[in-house]
Amino acid sequence: MEECGKELAKRITDIVNQTGCEKVNIIAHSKGGLDSRAAITHFGAAPYVASLTTVNTPHRGCLFADYLLEKTPEKIRNGIANTYNKTLKKLGDASPDFLSAVSDLTAAACEKFNAETPDSGEVFYQSVMSYCKKARSGKFPLNLSYHLVKHFDGRNDGLVSVDSAEWGEKFTLIEPAGSRGISHGDVIDLNRENIPGFDVREFYVGLVSDLKKRGF
Repeated sequence: MEECGKELAKRITDIVNQTGCEKVNIIAHSKGGLDSRAAITHFGAAPYVASLTTVNTPHRGCLFADYLLEKTPEKIRNGIANTYNKTLKKLGDASPDFLSAVSDLTAAACEKFNAETPDSGEVFYQSVMSYCKKARSGKFPLNLSYHLVKHFDGRNDGLVSVDSAEWGEKFTLIEPAGSRGISHGDVIDLNRENIPGFDVREFYVGLVSDLKKRGF
């Protein structure tokens, strides 16, 4: 998170300097929310950030991460990591390292991070979360980890629990009609599926519109 936060802070200042926009609004998915908090608090980005909206971010850690690192057989652990790394490469990460990232997402690591990373009074913080209503709502490996997270932490999106994701002044829980729910990947339209009761594009248009109404 520190390495990504440093890189993100530099990118934010580059954008501000190049465009003259003064401040940016960050909408960050998953671990990106923690990276953004690091950029704001640890690497001087606070004066250039109007708001941070975290989406399905494990602010209090993910017990799936603890289980994956400590309990899962190596063969299964590496198989899950390879699946995620392949997806991350498709999304543009030239050298993804899922297991290293997961080490930052254990409950203990996030507790330490939260203690060392207080929110900035200059920034509006809010959070968004979705959840699956059944394991098969999420594609592999989310359908596997769903059961583990549910056992320890209850409602979850296949990776992050609802309780772990709440952060900031406003919390929005997405609860679409039907029996499917919205997985960790669905909330960013990763699988390009039409989900009854949830228009992902309109959801983000609504987020941006609300930020504008708030003066950000």
